[in-house]
Amino acid sequence: MTTTTTPVAPSLNIPNYVQGLQKTGSTPSTANTTTSATAGSSTLDENAFMKLMITQLQNQDPSAPADDQQMAAQLAQFTSLESLQNIQTSIQSLGTTITNATAAQTTAANSASMGSAVSLLGQSVQFKQASIAAPASGQTDSIQLQAAAGSVLAIQDSTGKTVRTLPLDGTNPDGSSILDSSGNGTVTWDGKDDTGAAVAAGTYTLSVQDSASGASTGYAYTTGAVTGVGQDANGTTLQTASGTYHLSDLVQVAAGSNASGSANSVAATEAIALIGHTAKLRDASATLADGSSGTSWTFNATSSVSRGQILDSSGNVVDSFSTAGQNADGSSILTSDGSGSYTGSYQWNGLTSSGAQAPAGTYTLQLVGADGTTQQGAAYKQVTIDGTGFDSNGQPVLLSGNNAWSLSSLYTVS
Repeated sequence: MTTTTTPVAPSLNIPNYVQGLQKTGSTPSTANTTTSATAGSSTLDENAFMKLMITQLQNQDPSAPADDQQMAAQLAQFTSLESLQNIQTSIQSLGTTITNATAAQTTAANSASMGSAVSLLGQSVQFKQASIAAPASGQTDSIQLQAAAGSVLAIQDSTGKTVRTLPLDGTNPDGSSILDSSGNGTVTWDGKDDTGAAVAAGTYTLSVQDSASGASTGYAYTTGAVTGVGQDANGTTLQTASGTYHLSDLVQVAAGSNASGSANSVAATEAIALIGHTAKLRDASATLADGSSGTSWTFNATSSVSRGQILDSSGNVVDSFSTAGQNADGSSILTSDGSGSYTGSYQWNGLTSSGAQAPAGTYTLQLVGADGTTQQGAAYKQVTIDGTGFDSNGQPVLLSGNNAWSLSSLYTVS
C-alpha cells in the first residue's frame, strides 16, 4: 500500500525572530524561527529570512491566510531593527577609523620627538635627576638644584621614608650661598642620614620640597652633552657621558652650547637613514691574525693603477704586487667594468716581499700608478649598516656587527 505524505508548509515564527534580534543584536538561530532550516546553516541572514517568509506566504493555507496587519507590523519592526544594526556597524567602523587615526598620530608624534632629540646632538643640556646612588664611606656627591627660597632637599629610601633633609637656604663650606639669586645651586651629601649614621648602599630618591608644606618647589638636575639618541618603551631617549635620560626629563638647553650641534644633528639624521642599507665604506685596513694564512682587500681603481702596496702600522711597505696579475686562486686582481673604471680584489698570503711571515696586526692597502707614489684607487668594505652610534666627539658613526666607520667614509649605498 502506498502512503501519501502531505507536504508541510514552511513555518516562520516572525515574532520569535524579531524578539531574538532585540535580545542579541544579531540574527537569531533558525531553531527559534522556523521548523525547517537550510542544511549546513545555523543562522538566518536578511536574504534568507526574506526568502523563507516569501516561501511561507506562497504556501500558506488559503482558508486561513496570515493576518496582513500583524504581518505589516512585524515587517516594520524588522526594518527598524535592521536600521539599528546598520547604525551599529557604522559606529564600529568609525571606531576602527578613529583607532587607526590615533595610531597614525602617535607615529607622527614619535617621529617629531625623535627629530627634536636629534637636533640636540652635541649640545649641553640639563635633565631632571630623580635619584642618586649612596656615596661610598668617606666620600661625598654633589647635587645640582633649582629651587625656590625656603626649600629643602629630601633624600628618600625605596620605601619613601626621608632619611636625610638638607636645607637649601644655608651656605656652603666656603661661605657662599647654596642657592644663587636665580635659584640654582649645589649641595653635597655624605651618604649619612639625619642621625649621622651611614645609609645602606642603594639608590635614593631626590625631592626638592617646601620646608613647611612639603609641596614640590624645584628639582635636582644633571648637566651633560648629548652624544646619542634612541628610543625605549617609554619614549625617546638622550644619551650622555653620565647616563641615558628621557626627552621628557629635559629641562634646559644651554644657550649657544656647542656650535657644531646643528651640523651633528643633520649628519646623525643621514646616518639613521642608512640603517638596513648595503654600503661601501672606504676602509683600506685588513687584519692579519696569528696563524692566519693571509687576508684580503677589495677596491676600486682608475686605468692608471699599476701596483698595490701593503703597509704596516708604521707606514712601511712590507709587500707589493702588480694589479695586472692574478690571485692564488687564479682570479684576476683587476677587472674592468667597461666604463674606464676598475674593480679589484687581492688575496694576500701574509708574507713580506722577502718571503718572511708578517707579524699579526693591522695592515693597509694603497694603490699607486707607475711612479709608485700617486694614489690611483681606494679600498673599501661592503657591509650592511645595522645601527648608528657616536664617537667621543659626538660625531655619528655607522655600525655593522662590532665594527664602526665614520659617516665620511661612505663611498656608495644601495
